[in-house]
Amino acid sequence: MSEDVTPSDYEVALNASKSPKSRLGWTILRLILVLESLAGLVVLWQTFSGVLGDTGAPAGLRASIIISVVLSWIWVAVTAYGAVKGTPSWARGSAITIHILMFSAAVGILQGILGTVAVGIALLLVAIIAIIGTVIARPTPPEPLDE
Repeated sequence: MSEDVTPSDYEVALNASKSPKSRLGWTILRLILVLESLAGLVVLWQTFSGVLGDTGAPAGLRASIIISVVLSWIWVAVTAYGAVKGTPSWARGSAITIHILMFSAAVGILQGILGTVAVGIALLLVAIIAIIGTVIARPTPPEPLDE
């Protein structure tokens, strides 16, 4: 007598995380996050140069700009490190948050609030591609607890 064996939730999640589609999503996400981390270094340098050269602005304003840029870069770099190191769910959650915020910034730029249209379109495309990659990527599930 043969019994139908249904896979556990863990097995289903594990198979989903190892699918070709999921691997493609992680590859896209890793590539974008690493490129964003490298681009963030350029932004850090330009921010430091601009803020330190502007002696007319209040010191508190200059400090807050530097702190904001540094914290943003650390967030992206840590997320990139986590995504490159493995496929944890926290890296996926962090990446989707980063790219939804990037999408919002791109829409603001395209409305003429800040920056140029070319920058807005570039940010919008990167955000959309990264969001798609994040949705496709599936995290490796944690080992099930012994019952």
